Amino acid sequence: MRTINLFIFVIIYFSVSFVKAQEINYSYKKLSSLINAYAENDERAMVFVNMYIDKAKKESNDLKIIAGYEEAVYYSRNPQRKLIYADSAVIISKRINNDDQIARAQLGKGIIYYYNIRNFKKALEQYIIAFKSSKYSKDAYLKNKVVYHLGVVKSYLGYYDESIVHFTGTANFFEMSMNKKSIHENIRLNNESGYLNSIYRLSKSYSKMGLYEKEDSLIDLGLEKIKSPDQHSLEYGYFQKGRGIQLLREDHPDAALKHLILSRDILANKQDFASLATVNFYLGKLYWKKGNRKKSLQYLLKVDSLVNTYHFITPEIRSSYEYLINHSKQSKNESDQLYFTNQLLKADSIINADFAKLSSKIKYEYDTDRLNDEKRSLLRKHTISRLTIIGVIFLASVSILYLFYHFRQKERSLNKKYQQLMLSYKNSSEEFHSKVESFDEHVKNLYTAEQIEEVKQNLIVFEKKQQFIKKGLKLPDVAAIIGTNRSQLSYVLNEHLHINFPDYLKKLRINYIMNLMLNDKKYLRYNIESLADQCGMSNRQVFSKHFLEVTGMRPTDFIRKRLEELKSKNN
Repeated sequence: MRTINLFIFVIIYFSVSFVKAQEINYSYKKLSSLINAYAENDERAMVFVNMYIDKAKKESNDLKIIAGYEEAVYYSRNPQRKLIYADSAVIISKRINNDDQIARAQLGKGIIYYYNIRNFKKALEQYIIAFKSSKYSKDAYLKNKVVYHLGVVKSYLGYYDESIVHFTGTANFFEMSMNKKSIHENIRLNNESGYLNSIYRLSKSYSKMGLYEKEDSLIDLGLEKIKSPDQHSLEYGYFQKGRGIQLLREDHPDAALKHLILSRDILANKQDFASLATVNFYLGKLYWKKGNRKKSLQYLLKVDSLVNTYHFITPEIRSSYEYLINHSKQSKNESDQLYFTNQLLKADSIINADFAKLSSKIKYEYDTDRLNDEKRSLLRKHTISRLTIIGVIFLASVSILYLFYHFRQKERSLNKKYQQLMLSYKNSSEEFHSKVESFDEHVKNLYTAEQIEEVKQNLIVFEKKQQFIKKGLKLPDVAAIIGTNRSQLSYVLNEHLHINFPDYLKKLRINYIMNLMLNDKKYLRYNIESLADQCGMSNRQVFSKHFLEVTGMRPTDFIRKRLEELKSKNN
């Protein structure tokens, strides 16, 4: 046995020595062809990548060293090793002081933070550096790649109308570039990848805005364009995921399952764990709907495992914990229920913190910079006369002052509304039942005073028991709960409490959720969807609309002002 091991060692030693001896004879072109024979994250390619880097270092060829590090990022499986190589590329690019190389290196580092490590704040920092470095670049591909990744961040933050502008622009550029004649195959593939990713992200933005027809047509287009899944396997996995989610939404679970399973296998192989977590969530949701609770829990628990392993969460997959909490309640497993409740609260806290930090950074460091660039560009293009320039600068200054004034006024108005809201909240001991009754004689004769008083007392019980937070309540439902009929209830509400049924229910629910937020600060960490669910409303849009109508403030503004108030009290 020892003889065999010694024999194997000798063979490996001389094989490695032979490769090293031949290394100096390999050209960069030859090494690149050897490297390109492997798929992404296949570390077998690293033998030739290291030879490429060593050759470049011996020749002191900085551009080739950077290219070698970029290849190392592509073929390394471990995210931390990817980051080390990306850092090395950044250091070399800064040393040679080449803006295009700096932008490319910082963008590459940002991509690792976003997709592999899921640290969105650090990713955005790198993207903004890349954007600033590429502002005066003539490399249109690089500039569009930066714009695309900034669009991804905007989409994550929920600025879908803005992300659509990003992805539409990059899709047009990459499509035009990939259709050019006589371009190198690698350049064509890179532009195809940019195009496919752009239309996929565009489809997701349309989906989030409820524009499902546009989403569906883009998914069709993406699957039609990918002639060979081998060339664009990751993008193929994305479109399969999109198709699966679409079919699940349309209540075709069996058809959806095939696409989601195919996407799952591709994304797992490509180590896109964020997208994989999303697919696992929808598979869990699918099996839950089919009544296969065991299979559903397997996938939902995989989501939790990925979240714990890679320390990320997205609004799309947070609902996994709601399913797991419901199952724990039904199983009467209090320890699991507590664990998943804590996970959900932690998820909401992370999402809210991420949104606050990223939203501020992208608005002030990217959008403001971009708008200033556009202003400077306009000034350069339209320098007709000094008077024109002065006029433009004056208007820009006035606009900035106006925006500042408008912001201050808006904040004052919000502060005033918040204070008035707090004052009315403290002073309000009676809600609807203290209002003066005034109605004509004809209306008086419809019901007896005893009947009216009974309905009013039953409504008070209905409110005290908080039965109004049940979802989907309609006038007949509430009438049945309090032991009357819809006509009598409608009459009492309109003629005695001077409020129609929708407004009555709306005010009860908004006052209920506002009371929770004022008395327990944990509710201030909930996202809008969770708050809507907590008070019985169907979705975040309805909740936001009703909250504004009842309080005069948007829920996000109310939460922000409440947090500011608590912070000032603590200080």
